[in-house]
Amino acid sequence: MNRIFKNTSSLFSAHLIGRFGSLVITLWLMPRIFTENELGGYFVAIAITNLIASLTELGIQNPLIREMTLQLDQTRHYLGNALLVRLIMSIVAYALMIISGISLGYTTIIITMIVYLGLAEIVNSIAQLYRCVFRAHEDMKYEALTVVAERATFCIVGGIAILHGYELVNVCQVALIASGINMLLSIGFTRYRFTSLRFKPNREVIKVLMQQALPFAVGNLFHLIYFRVDAIMLSKLSPFGVVANTWYGLPYTFVNAFTTLPGAFMMGAMFPVLSRVYENERDRLSSTYTFGVRWMVICAVPLTVGLTIISPEISRVLFSTYNQDTIEKIADAMRWLSVSGGMIFLTTVVLTILRAADKRRVFTILMGTTALLNIGLNLFLIPRFSHVGAAVAMVVSEVYLLIIGFRYISKHIAKLTEISYIFKSILLSTVMGIGLVLLKGILTIWILIPLSILFYGGGIAVLGEIRTQYEYD
Repeated sequence: MNRIFKNTSSLFSAHLIGRFGSLVITLWLMPRIFTENELGGYFVAIAITNLIASLTELGIQNPLIREMTLQLDQTRHYLGNALLVRLIMSIVAYALMIISGISLGYTTIIITMIVYLGLAEIVNSIAQLYRCVFRAHEDMKYEALTVVAERATFCIVGGIAILHGYELVNVCQVALIASGINMLLSIGFTRYRFTSLRFKPNREVIKVLMQQALPFAVGNLFHLIYFRVDAIMLSKLSPFGVVANTWYGLPYTFVNAFTTLPGAFMMGAMFPVLSRVYENERDRLSSTYTFGVRWMVICAVPLTVGLTIISPEISRVLFSTYNQDTIEKIADAMRWLSVSGGMIFLTTVVLTILRAADKRRVFTILMGTTALLNIGLNLFLIPRFSHVGAAVAMVVSEVYLLIIGFRYISKHIAKLTEISYIFKSILLSTVMGIGLVLLKGILTIWILIPLSILFYGGGIAVLGEIRTQYEYD
């Protein structure tokens, strides 16, 4: 378990540093320099490139990690053959990004941003294959180094460019440069620490990967659709147009920063362990699964309660350059996104265990129905409630994914060995929430947030829920 927490700490620390820098750029600097309309276009470009870039993965990343974890001596052959597939899909995806931007009728500036951000996504997707090697070998400090290098480049160079009066298009060019650094470092670490880059194209290796990947590819596409299609639909269906993307994109970026933790813990550190346990040590699966759920619940419940209550105060501090009406619009979306953000901690467990157990068909059906639900809700809610409607659609989608996913896992894969930590977390978070409601008109968030963390963290420790080992075996 020490390795899990070491890897989680490495990834989380790196992503936390990177996210903090990005938050400074996106949430503090950009709103002070660019108009709401310009910033809305930037969020639209990000949404389109993120969504279509999922085609480059083709569902291959998690099967690749899984196979390399089980056959470490075949790392270079799996990596090389996966790279061939990704290069082909990258060409297709990049063309679709440009075509989509043009056919949707966006402005020349937004299309230009798609050109640079799309290429950055492609380069990062290639680098991500090399990061799979780090994860398969459960040595995530190298991924952490590439993350810090990429984010530091973007934040420092991008920040300087903004302060010197450059446009958002130039910031997108900086993102491309940063992704190039990420790829070069990822290739270098793989070559000199883990395996040579020489390999033989092998139809059987590609067949093994694609048999596992294709069902996940469709599921992953559905997954990203319900995460990113809302921004695209918002720009076309909201009565306020692209400006609504700013009111939604800013709180989305803020809340999404917290989802670094479940990504690092479950998909980063726990996924290789769950894959190995499912294949070779099935008797330990329930305890391993419970271990992951425990930590996600302990983190998710107070985050959801706290952010929901102090969303207006956070919005006033972060976006003080906007007028009161705009701040209220941002805060309204942040309340709902705080709920969905907390739930992502738990739905990440669902997706991780389904991938580790190689439940391709179930994963695809679950993500497909969730995406269809999300699209339907957005079609109904965005024209009526604009950005708030998009946030509500996200919450309902996460609730559906959580309930159906956990129900399936409990019936067919593994059961939780205990649930007492759920009630303890809810109790402490409720008391914390009451305190926030009573004190937020008296104390600033700079005092409230540390006090809440100390209260909740201390309470969880006193109740004996700070565990770093599987104590269920």
